[in-house]
Amino acid sequence: MQTLEISDNRGEEKDFVVRLRRLSLKVWEKELFNRPFLLDLFEGKLPREDFRRYLIQDYHYLARFARAMAMAAARAEDEFAMRCFATHLKVTLDYEYPRLWKLMTRFDVRKSTLDNSTALPGTIAYTDFIFDTCCNCSSAEAVMSIYACNFSYKELGKKIRPALKKYYRIPDKFISFSFYQKRIFRDMAQDTLEVLSRGASKASPAEEERYLGKFYQGTNFEKEFWDQAYGSRR
Repeated sequence: MQTLEISDNRGEEKDFVVRLRRLSLKVWEKELFNRPFLLDLFEGKLPREDFRRYLIQDYHYLARFARAMAMAAARAEDEFAMRCFATHLKVTLDYEYPRLWKLMTRFDVRKSTLDNSTALPGTIAYTDFIFDTCCNCSSAEAVMSIYACNFSYKELGKKIRPALKKYYRIPDKFISFSFYQKRIFRDMAQDTLEVLSRGASKASPAEEERYLGKFYQGTNFEKEFWDQAYGSRR
């Protein structure tokens, strides 16, 4: 586990979410946004087969993620958190799945491909971590378990979307990553941060450290998720 750098400027900035957003971008720039898979994708050097592998795993991830959000909604501490996690579930099923399917068709993924595929160990470990957190921890900790996925994708989408259009000739209407710039996602993200903020406002220093542990675990799983798609031949 890394040093929890978010505590460095606690005296200057007491808002946990503000400090987290500052820290997360710093950590992701150093450790996540420079994964070999992503760098090759940004430059148009990534083989289509590797991106296809990623898409299949994202399909398995979303199925397991949706179940975790259902659990988080069921165990939410108040109505606002319940509605927030229910929105994550709805968005996953009604928006992300259809958009992902459109993109998969451009990479020769068929229903039979999905039926014959399985979740890789990195996908299982990541989603088990999220599900276990949603089952056994607070709503704020549930947010922290999905923070790396939700908010790093918002940043990555700004680079992945143009790369898919430029180098892989994918029309914008097929690109699922364009979703993360849309109003519905921005509203959901804001509500997600509000759930975290409400929990953090009552958190002790020890609880904040526990929140941050979830953030670092989620970030490490996110790194492994990208790396597993890069192919064992490298």
